[in-house]
Amino acid sequence: MNALNLTRFQRRLIVAIALSAAFLSVLTQFLLITAFPKIMDEFAVNSTEVQWLTTSYMLTIAVLIPITAYFIDKFQTRSLMMSAMFLFFVGTLICLIAPSFPVLITGRVIQGMGSGIMIPLMQTILFLLYPKEKRGYAMGIAGLVINVAPAVGPPISGVLIKYFEWRSLFLLTLPIAACILLLVYLYMRNITEQRKTEIDMQSIMLSTIGLGGLLFGFNKLQGDGLTDPVTLVSMIAGALALGLFAVRQFRLATPILELRVLKVPVFALISFISILSFSLLISIETILPMYVQNAQQFSAYYGGLIVMPGALTLAVMSLFAGKLFDKYGGKTIAILGFVLLNVSTFGFHFILGLNTPFAITVVLFMIAMGGVAMINMPIMTAGVNALPDKLIPHGTAVINTARQFGGSLGLTFIISFITRVGSGSEAVVQPATYLTGVKHAFFVAFLFAITGLILSLFLERQKQPAENE
Repeated sequence: MNALNLTRFQRRLIVAIALSAAFLSVLTQFLLITAFPKIMDEFAVNSTEVQWLTTSYMLTIAVLIPITAYFIDKFQTRSLMMSAMFLFFVGTLICLIAPSFPVLITGRVIQGMGSGIMIPLMQTILFLLYPKEKRGYAMGIAGLVINVAPAVGPPISGVLIKYFEWRSLFLLTLPIAACILLLVYLYMRNITEQRKTEIDMQSIMLSTIGLGGLLFGFNKLQGDGLTDPVTLVSMIAGALALGLFAVRQFRLATPILELRVLKVPVFALISFISILSFSLLISIETILPMYVQNAQQFSAYYGGLIVMPGALTLAVMSLFAGKLFDKYGGKTIAILGFVLLNVSTFGFHFILGLNTPFAITVVLFMIAMGGVAMINMPIMTAGVNALPDKLIPHGTAVINTARQFGGSLGLTFIISFITRVGSGSEAVVQPATYLTGVKHAFFVAFLFAITGLILSLFLERQKQPAENE
């Protein structure tokens, strides 16, 4: 069904279903943060190992996203969305009943497979349902809805962990996934255009080995160093495979990931800026709950509560930033966003202490999330608007792959400055020592923010898309 033939009610219903699926995906990513200590106790794993519950989820999304453009070209919207939600449902069920840590990781990987399809599909749906002059507003709505997840996820998790076991988190999301799956079956319509395309298994293997090898090697690098044989082999194999994947995409008549979109200068620049922004988002939201619990010795409930005001700021400001983008373009608000990130990360580095008032940490986090809101959705919209409609699925796939993979590396790199203070025995790190690691991590985050600000100065100042047509 062509998007133009849909009624207003049908459009809104499709958007609501797509946003609900994406919301659940993001919610699941942030629900487990405050549950890590309980999971570590039950399965006898350390803080580096438990971090793989997040890393494996993000890595799977990064691996799946390049293939999503092929899926969108090949399969109807309804069938693809149902498949994604079914995978997510199965993964959640496995996590709920997991008898061991490897099984729990397996469930997270399957959840990530569903999310890896859902997120770029949702963005493609919005870009096709809205004209260019309203895409900033549409992505602002998406940011408002999706970014509520980091706001409500940790507090909900904190309350559930306080009164129940960590499995209650999956018991909460399982029926929600089932309801969304039913809504997709009943009301989703096909709005994407199917094209003749082929799947290249060699490309899939190369991208999987490349992304997986580099991220696995980078994770081990932080603890074992470059002299470790497994680390060295993983990173070399990953880099080589990723290079071969890129070369192959340029040679194929119908690549699974159209890397030629990176030949558009503004799109390539925006993709890298998105990596920096996403790295800062997930790093700050990961560090603060750990700082509150491990340095300030507050409970998991406060670890979840600390991110709620900032995440709500992110949600509300995303809608506001979308409207600003439609009016002024991406450069001005991206610069403003990185200024706010510079202020907040600089403040975190110099202000945080063992007895820092809760309110000060909350305000700094709100400033940081206001900055992220000014960057994330608007900057992606600016990049995709630089592409023709036929390349939108590939553009969203490329930029999401860059964000997820680059963000995973950025998170690992920044968090490593915390884990290093434990010298391999993080479980017995004293609060003051842990605080030192947190301050080091925020200084690195500050350097990320400065880099993003400098790169934003090179963006073109664009008018409304409608005026350029």
